[in-house]
Amino acid sequence: MLLLTLILTLTIAPVQVMASQPEGLVPVIEKVVTPSVTRTWGPLTLLYDEQFHDPVEVDEEIENIHSLVPELVDLEIIGQSYQERNLTCLRITNELNTVQKAKTLVVAHHHGREQITVELALRFILHLLNNYGVDDTITEYVDTQEIFVIPTLNPDALEVVVNEGNHWLRKNLKPYDNDDDDSFGEDDVEDTDGDGWISNFLVYERDYSTEVPDINDYDWEYWEGDDNDNDTLFNEDEVGLVDLNRNYGTFWGVGGGDLLIPETQVYCGEEPFSENETRAFRDFARNHRFAMAYSLHSGINTTYFPTDAYENWPENQLYYEMTLDFADILPDSFNEYLDYLPSKTSQEAGTSGGWGEWMYYERGTTVPITFEIYHNGSVDTEEAHVIIEENSTHIIREWEGIYGYFNPVEEGINPLWEDLLASFEYLLEMTPRINVIFTGITGGINAGEDMTLSVRTECLSPRLGSKESISILDSADNVLATTIAVGGDQTLTDQADIILPEDVTNSGFSILIGNNYTGFTEFVISLGTPEPTLGPLLIGVAVGVAVVAIVLVVYFVKIR
Repeated sequence: MLLLTLILTLTIAPVQVMASQPEGLVPVIEKVVTPSVTRTWGPLTLLYDEQFHDPVEVDEEIENIHSLVPELVDLEIIGQSYQERNLTCLRITNELNTVQKAKTLVVAHHHGREQITVELALRFILHLLNNYGVDDTITEYVDTQEIFVIPTLNPDALEVVVNEGNHWLRKNLKPYDNDDDDSFGEDDVEDTDGDGWISNFLVYERDYSTEVPDINDYDWEYWEGDDNDNDTLFNEDEVGLVDLNRNYGTFWGVGGGDLLIPETQVYCGEEPFSENETRAFRDFARNHRFAMAYSLHSGINTTYFPTDAYENWPENQLYYEMTLDFADILPDSFNEYLDYLPSKTSQEAGTSGGWGEWMYYERGTTVPITFEIYHNGSVDTEEAHVIIEENSTHIIREWEGIYGYFNPVEEGINPLWEDLLASFEYLLEMTPRINVIFTGITGGINAGEDMTLSVRTECLSPRLGSKESISILDSADNVLATTIAVGGDQTLTDQADIILPEDVTNSGFSILIGNNYTGFTEFVISLGTPEPTLGPLLIGVAVGVAVVAIVLVVYFVKIR
């Protein structure tokens, strides 16, 4: 019986070898897990569905959304437009977790006539809130990301486009005296015949041939409207001045020409960030690091990536892979540039004063995409520009369809959103977040002593990595150690040697691991009871088996 008891004891008991600590405790590290928000709201709908919102209605939607789901929605007024309308940013995230998370951005409506972008931004917000706590993937995105949405950056122009029917207005509403008569915007385009459209007219001078000239070979153009200031000129003093998407600081004014002429549609302003709207965005963006972001536009179907100004462009392969991704997730025939692999060996500048170039070069955003979400592909410009007059000296074409060129009919807003929903979820999927697991902890427990942490870091974005090294910070944001950067869809194992900022106690102290692109994860280092590990258990089993074998051999030798 004594022999059997000895055999069982040696077989079952694991052997553990570890440093002696106070009260038999050892340093342990645990992740701080923030629970998801408990859903208390029902399905959200827009107050004004199947219509284009004016600025007042946009503000009403924003306030309604915030009032219904304050647990996930935070509002920030980032500035005011020229006419002192609020420029509002919504941040959608799990507010229970106050640690900085990975950040992503959607900014809509740089250009007045592209009001469909406002509608998709609002629907994106509702999609997140309606699926939180219902869809595991969306819940994970909101829990681990800070999702910023600016529904309109040009609310002044939105007012004119939606409520006054000027669907040609592209620029902001800073006034300009085009005709030097000390009045501003008094002779703009207008719907004089009351048919709901402001027509564009293309004029071709006859060259005595019988052929109708090519659509693009017109000699001049004009728009429907009256001579409101009785100066014998028509529409010579329009509303609007600066193209906001040419007013950013990177490559501002490069190329000259139309960019520097106030009357053109691409006037870049008197200087970079001369406009309230772009200054507000600049100051907002300086407080954040976005690895990927969308600026929504319409008028064509494409995803514009920033353009190179230097040789040895580093993003060729990444952008090419993303165009292939978009080919899979966008509707058939949507993107007119899906086969486009940027030629990044030239010295050509990107869009002069463009949002995307500024975000890439000045804010370090790896993938700022100018996302053109709508173009009426059914419009044949040759057929749309109807010949209304043809004589021996001139041909005049009329086009009434500018509204339908940049925006669908109101009944088409929701179907368009459904078509493009996957591309908005792609934005969230690509935003780099990391999953961190500490696999070992050794060393001292007193302030100033060395401690070694074994860490495994997994990047959850299939394409975008951490860009920079991963840092371990103490509660005062002091860097304790750095580990190597992790690439998209990559898992790396590394060791971090830190000097303890304070004693390890039973209550413990917090550290953060991550960076400004991936966000941070909080862990607590404390003293705790060591958990049995597989290594000591296997050692114990092996020792036990060996002892049993020896005893059995001795036993059988004796009985022989």
